[in-house]
Amino acid sequence: MPENADQPNAPALSRRHMLIVGTTGLATGLAGCGGQEATDDSGSTGDGNGGGNGNGNGNGNDTEAGNDTAGNDSDGGNETNPDQFESTSLAMTQELAYVTNQTLPVLPVMEKLAQSFQATDDWNVPPADDERMQVYWPTSWLPRTGDWTLKEDAEDDRLTLSQWAVPADSQYNPWNGTNDGEARRTLFDRFMRYNVSTREYHPYLISDWTMDGTTVTLQVREGQTWHNGDPVTGTDVANQLKLDLYNSGGAGGIGPYVLPDGDLNAVPDRVQGADETTAEITLDREINEDILLSLLAPTQLRAYDGTYGEFVQALDDAESEDERSTALGELTDFTDPEPVGNGPFQWEDADSQRTLVTKYEDHPDAGNINFPEVEYLYKPENSGRWNSLKNGETDGSATLFMPQNQTSQLPDHMQTALVSRHWGMGIVFNHDQEPVDDVRVRKAIAHVINRDDAAKNSGAGTGSKVAVTYPSGLTGEFDDQIEGHWLEGVVDQFETYGRAEQQTDRAAELLQEAGYERQDGTWQMDGEPLELPIKGPAGFSDWVSGVETIVSQLQEFGIESEPVMQDSATYWGGDYSEGNFKLALQGWASYDHTHPYFHFDWIFQSGDATDSWNVPSEFEAPVLHDDLRDSETIAPGDYISELATPEE
Repeated sequence: MPENADQPNAPALSRRHMLIVGTTGLATGLAGCGGQEATDDSGSTGDGNGGGNGNGNGNGNDTEAGNDTAGNDSDGGNETNPDQFESTSLAMTQELAYVTNQTLPVLPVMEKLAQSFQATDDWNVPPADDERMQVYWPTSWLPRTGDWTLKEDAEDDRLTLSQWAVPADSQYNPWNGTNDGEARRTLFDRFMRYNVSTREYHPYLISDWTMDGTTVTLQVREGQTWHNGDPVTGTDVANQLKLDLYNSGGAGGIGPYVLPDGDLNAVPDRVQGADETTAEITLDREINEDILLSLLAPTQLRAYDGTYGEFVQALDDAESEDERSTALGELTDFTDPEPVGNGPFQWEDADSQRTLVTKYEDHPDAGNINFPEVEYLYKPENSGRWNSLKNGETDGSATLFMPQNQTSQLPDHMQTALVSRHWGMGIVFNHDQEPVDDVRVRKAIAHVINRDDAAKNSGAGTGSKVAVTYPSGLTGEFDDQIEGHWLEGVVDQFETYGRAEQQTDRAAELLQEAGYERQDGTWQMDGEPLELPIKGPAGFSDWVSGVETIVSQLQEFGIESEPVMQDSATYWGGDYSEGNFKLALQGWASYDHTHPYFHFDWIFQSGDATDSWNVPSEFEAPVLHDDLRDSETIAPGDYISELATPEE
């Protein structure tokens, strides 16, 4: 049965909105992890939830989890401008955002801004508030574009950074999943670059791309070579995509759009090196180009045919599940400690304390780089990284959570930039549990919580958390992408709930409508107090601070609540994954992307949503766009699928 929405209490609609005639920019980028003060980071790029499901990152460090972005154009090639898209996808985005806002399947609380550090004594770098800093990560992209350069009077011409894994134990086979070395950021190139501010894709290792129906063609950048001098080929690009498909069982990345019914036997025919400089993908169905690009752009080319070709061949030739399993096991067991890369720096050596990479003069961007080496020092704990930034041992950090009592000790020449993660802490509800199966109770909770205070306390004085203005499933608080783009023309129809101040009168009305009454300062029903404990991972220090603020607000209002913080294994692998909670903490957006399609898919259709949160498949929600929806009963999944479909 559809879940009842609190329709009488929705914002008054003076008129029903028609489909807006306009354009929509479809944006994608990276979001990240929980900000826990942890001591290890393998650098893996998966969910990283410490044994649980979904977006929670169990190691809690700001790891590289997906798209790199760049704020600079490159010459030639293909560019995707957001203004090419028609109005229907924007209207669908707004409709799904409205359903989310009116029914609160989850309660988005804050967006995360990662701290990134750059030394300015020996280095020329953009100012902290420059849009060029909105890249994943500054240490990866700015040297490539000539925006992180050595000053003429610098005392040391080596860029020194840090890494989590023991350098001598690091290896660079991403399908192995262990000890992926931090030097990967400079050793390998990504397929494309993405400008967060303009929402445009720019060529990089892939210099040109075309989509013709279900055929996608990817062209390798001219002059792109491996560090042994071999040219980067279409076969190498195809190898990368094939191994990603095989390793994920076809379930991740482009898999659902390429493989009919997840059939891995189709991989050799669906992904091929068409010629020396071109790879070709055959899709199972036509999809929105921006959705596909958001999946392809972050791909980091590792699959040099001379190293990985034999693994690809074995998987392509497998004639049974057992043969494929054996071949995949050989791939995931393989370690690659001295990789053949294709980025602007090449592997030199590693010992117990540091990894050294040296400039590769034949890289297309070598002319932008005026320093010869990058060194990654072994710093397995946040405290060690803080001290290295404070005493000048390192020249910066891609991203690192550093509380105010530490940033206040940084030297004047160390600047801190805040990089958007398009992700953040939210409260998820178990829709099979009373009383949060009642939308009026969920809305009352939202009205009580002051998200500004929760974000401020979670950020520990760093300004790295931004309160969500409109709980809608949309990200982009940091640069007005929500009001100024996604909700343009309809923002006045969206409820803010208790963002900046508690709206306790409205919360009280909702609880009374749901059958509760306040006695002796406590909300009760049939003599039983309203109890709403909030479970979460104890290691996520910023989340702990945020939830403590929220619990205090609920208690003050008369709801019995407490934070129930558990170790990562118990939480992610136990209570969270098993749905043993009423309220729990989790990332409310898909941290691999900024495009709303992925966020709505996460909220309504992910395994977490269906298996842990028990989100219903249908909701009752007021209509925003008459031309798009003529019933207040809505199955969000139908609209999410349409959002991934090309405009007619």
